[in-house]
Amino acid sequence: MSEGERCEIASEDVTKALWRKYRKTAEYKSGRHYSISSIHPLVRTGEEKGLNDVILNFAKELEHTPNIREQLALRQENDWIDSWKTMHRTLFGYVYRKCGELRPRGYDVRFGAPGDEELHHIPLGGAEVYNELYALARRLCGSINCVEITNIDEVCRFLAEFHYGFIRIHPFFDGNGRIARVVTDQLAVSLGYVPIIAGFPRNNTDKKHVYHEAIHDCAHDSTCRVLSNWIKIQLQDKMSQIT
Repeated sequence: MSEGERCEIASEDVTKALWRKYRKTAEYKSGRHYSISSIHPLVRTGEEKGLNDVILNFAKELEHTPNIREQLALRQENDWIDSWKTMHRTLFGYVYRKCGELRPRGYDVRFGAPGDEELHHIPLGGAEVYNELYALARRLCGSINCVEITNIDEVCRFLAEFHYGFIRIHPFFDGNGRIARVVTDQLAVSLGYVPIIAGFPRNNTDKKHVYHEAIHDCAHDSTCRVLSNWIKIQLQDKMSQIT
């Protein structure tokens, strides 16, 4: 599902705590008893709280890890996958009853505009998702220590290729962009740079459009040049603000 797209979440899929709050709203009292909009303020609040928890956990990890790059380089493929599952549980724990699991086979994925699923070669789910995610984690294990950190273009290309790779696989039913942004920041910090996109302003239509176009361009360019340049601009802008 693309970020911000309106859809309905069935009552049996949301947490009991969220549903209790929803039952007190005007929407419920007006007759919407079986589902809640994915863009309802209660859902948005739960997701924002979950994202804040993810970022706080990331900050604590950095605080207690003297050499984050060295620690991340020691991870095995399943360590990365388990950490991404944990992030998903944390991100959506206030909203969904069931989260932190990879997409099952046959799950209806909506990625961007109609037809983009084929353009980006989104895996169908189940074993296909796990196998591609495992391959992405393997590339990460083999490359994180090989990045020349003094070469910002190489760093941004590394971040862009991972970022697109994760989003393209679309391993979870929702929140893939948000988790990809947190992990991209985690990798940026491990390479000595500043976090830039974990709290990306999803409600800023213009910025979101440029970001999504950069991701879309990766389907045609395996070097992810446009996305790499976009990340470089964000990095340089953020670094100029703190120097």
